[in-house]
Amino acid sequence: MRHLDLRSAQIFLTVVEEGSIAKAATRENLVSSAISKRLQELELSVGVTLLERSQQGVRLTPAGEAMVHHARLVVQAFNQMRAEMRDYAKGIRGHVRIRVSASSLAAGISEEILSFIAQHADIKLDLEEQETPLIVRDVVEGTADIGIGPNIFPSDHLQVVPYRRYDLALAVPAMHALARYSTVRYEDTLSCDHVEQPQSSALAQLLDYAAKQSSLIKRTRIRVRGFDGVCHMIGLGMGIGVVPIFLSSTYAQKYNLKFVPLSDSWARPMISIMYRDREALPFAARTFVEHLEASRSTGM
Repeated sequence: MRHLDLRSAQIFLTVVEEGSIAKAATRENLVSSAISKRLQELELSVGVTLLERSQQGVRLTPAGEAMVHHARLVVQAFNQMRAEMRDYAKGIRGHVRIRVSASSLAAGISEEILSFIAQHADIKLDLEEQETPLIVRDVVEGTADIGIGPNIFPSDHLQVVPYRRYDLALAVPAMHALARYSTVRYEDTLSCDHVEQPQSSALAQLLDYAAKQSSLIKRTRIRVRGFDGVCHMIGLGMGIGVVPIFLSSTYAQKYNLKFVPLSDSWARPMISIMYRDREALPFAARTFVEHLEASRSTGM
């Protein structure tokens, strides 16, 4: 019986992606019989059928679907290791895989990242902007070392360090009826058309949850990516929307908006630093976390 190995995992993924053993053989520069033998040995190794074969191609079994997830993690980890080893050979002393939300970038994390790079030229930061639910997923699954985003939907699998305040406000055109208020309840905005980010974003999910606590129905007129897009659409009169209040210094004058703080208790989340286990973080990742902690401002 053949042991599970990286090459078998890669060939299995190629077959899944191509949907055909023959096409996978062409892509991998192998004969079809060699691909079939690899798949058979792989299935013997794990003790279950992974693929159903037919004249139309291959189809994943439930076990095969689970195997795809694990195989991708294995291949991704190996490729990451190979890339890091090349960098170490060039003098790099550490890698930090970071996932960061758009709100964190807008809150000033970009400046702290630049500051860290200036002080630690021998540590490479692999930074990717993502929506908060995906950030949490990547850190939990180990494909990222550190996540930075609003702690709106915390995970029991992560350690969380508060970093910066993230008070939410209602952005409205300057001449809107709600612009004259000093604060506003979210429920009192639901009679208006709303502009929001995609439903996959943490803020959109939070607003959906808050709206469900009311007897009113939220009317989302348009969804756009990024807070700049949200504020721009509001400035054009497409509706009103909830955004971090610190964006007022950037967009109030640019789009002729008024930012009215929300009075709801849930409207004061915190941008946080997230990781699985501080003690298990690589030296470079711990160094980056300590750099952020030295500059954090939680308002507490």
